[in-house]
Amino acid sequence: MKKKNILVSIFIILLLVYFSYKGFYLHYYKVHYNSTQELENSVKQIAIKDTMTIQPSLVESNEYFEYQNIKIRNDFKEYTQFEQNVENSSPKLILKDQNNHTIKSFWMGIADTYVDMLKADKTLFVEEEKKISNVDFNIVLKKNNINNDIDLFHYLSNPKNIHNTLFTSVKKMKENYTIQFMVSVILPTMNNITLINGEYDGYIFNINNGMKEVNFINNNNKRYVFTFIDEVDITDEYLRDILSTIVIE
Repeated sequence: MKKKNILVSIFIILLLVYFSYKGFYLHYYKVHYNSTQELENSVKQIAIKDTMTIQPSLVESNEYFEYQNIKIRNDFKEYTQFEQNVENSSPKLILKDQNNHTIKSFWMGIADTYVDMLKADKTLFVEEEKKISNVDFNIVLKKNNINNDIDLFHYLSNPKNIHNTLFTSVKKMKENYTIQFMVSVILPTMNNITLINGEYDGYIFNINNGMKEVNFINNNNKRYVFTFIDEVDITDEYLRDILSTIVIE
């Protein structure tokens, strides 16, 4: 009986040590959500709302607005180009009212995919470097079958994939913390996401205040970005119409 009590005591001590150890790392790698509701709200904004099919529709060659290898129907003839001091910066067009207030704008450019941005040099984030260093995103992405941005959104929208518990391994806790921290830095705050299929694959970030960020993706780790800001006229019908005129050469 005495031997049994000793074994039970050792087991309890080991259990307490284990959960203290895991509890420390659970707190250390705590993602900044103060409640389950905050986690759900964060996940909800990356949720896929619906799908938009885009079929190509050519226009007269002189009716295009062009930037590098991208063309889109020129609905922006009344707009003026916003003055930027950076050489070779992507165009930003704005339309002002009679009081010189910007009422509409359109940006077009080329950027790295969000999946590729996750592989950035994490030493740039000095305050978090200790927590997020040594996480090889190439391995994390491959392990979770994340091959492109759309796979990333599907992964992040499932709380089971990213929520740490006492039963999560310390390695996984660190990976979860790192991917959520990096995503919070690189992704805009949005309401939800619309997937694009058809001629090009991509997605639309539905953002507050009449802002839509449209991203077409291809196989060279680049996304072609079209940002529309207009609180009145940027409907899904208009987006489907103008996006059908996009040509990427």
